[in-house]
Amino acid sequence: MRTGGDGTPAAVAGTTVEGVREQWLVEDRWWTDEPIRRRYFELIDARGRDLVVYRDLEHGRWFAQRA
Repeated sequence: MRTGGDGTPAAVAGTTVEGVREQWLVEDRWWTDEPIRRRYFELIDARGRDLVVYRDLEHGRWFAQRA
């Protein structure tokens, strides 16, 4: 995952991101010892594929939801 200056994904698995369709924040289980805080992005890559990725805001890692 490569990000741009604003923190949004610029490339996923070596393929350039052409656009961000939508982004949203999920915060859940805040009352537990393992809260969930994720920033999701629905993306269109250079091949025209629709991708959903998220960044785990608790640990700073990126994950592909669907590729």
